[in-house]
Amino acid sequence: MEPVQLLGYTAAIAAALIFLPQVIQTVKSKDTKSLSLATFILVSISNSLWLSYGIIISDPAIILSQVFLFPMGLTILVYKVIYR
Repeated sequence: MEPVQLLGYTAAIAAALIFLPQVIQTVKSKDTKSLSLATFILVSISNSLWLSYGIIISDPAIILSQVFLFPMGLTILVYKVIYR
């Protein structure tokens, strides 16, 4: 594996973990009062666009990160809407 590919996969894994603590906390507590609805709407839109872009250009690192990030951002968004 080329160093640049290793860097890309490392970044993808780090990115995939960004929302994990927040998702776990939100699912456990169902407390979304301090979370911004607008932020998670934008996060979900951004992640879906990045996933589409990664698929179009066939970039495994982008696809990998977004396969994890998109559902996590969407989970927080759904909880925010349900548990206002």
